[in-house]
Amino acid sequence: MILTITYATDEQRSLAENLAQQLKLDCLPVTDVQNQLVLNVTPTHLEMRDLEHNVAIHVDFISGALAHRRQYGGGKNQPLGKAIGLKPGITPSVLDATAGLGKDSFVLATLGCPIVMIERSPFVAALIRDAIQRAATDESFIPLLKNSFTLINTNAVEYIPAITDDKKPDVIYLDPMYPEKQKSALVKKNMQILQKLLGHDEDTEQLLTVARHCAKKRVVVKRPKGAEFIGNIKPAFDVASKNTRYDVYLPI
Repeated sequence: MILTITYATDEQRSLAENLAQQLKLDCLPVTDVQNQLVLNVTPTHLEMRDLEHNVAIHVDFISGALAHRRQYGGGKNQPLGKAIGLKPGITPSVLDATAGLGKDSFVLATLGCPIVMIERSPFVAALIRDAIQRAATDESFIPLLKNSFTLINTNAVEYIPAITDDKKPDVIYLDPMYPEKQKSALVKKNMQILQKLLGHDEDTEQLLTVARHCAKKRVVVKRPKGAEFIGNIKPAFDVASKNTRYDVYLPI
């Protein structure tokens, strides 16, 4: 895996150089780089692009698929909301310990949950920060920021045990990286970019343990339908949807 900060035109060069300095990476015009992963500064957003396969991903909290899910996803009655414990008058605080591209965190935030996202990769975290900055002045997103929609770039296994009692979340949410099995070619390529960058999570069982020692009410683990339990540890119960299962564990 090789990462370079690139920029589409000279107008983005300054932003790209600042980001490269922060992440300690080289900075070049995108036309000067071939066959590798890059963080590319475009005129409208930051993207992660796989130049070998000519496919890119970026995060957008205002339009596109997330906006559609916000409007038509089923509200608090959708499986994710049920698994988290959303009920009339109850909106638990959630720590998303494996934020990834922030999709599930955003959905929970739109349902009223205060959210803290933990993402260990500084490159993926940069995509989320860019999306938050672009959305920060949108009237539909401002209430989420006021309620708490926070990103921390760190290792969750180390961060969670250090959380003090007064800041422990009601729920800790885990979505470990696993091989993408969806049929959509676009989705598959997008997941391949993350897997190429991050590989598969190898500390999920440890993360589940520290999460159960921290969460006040429950730990929720997102799994493919039919997948084995993390560490063969049976959950208290699960909430299933068409292709996904949410395993719910109680604190220990």
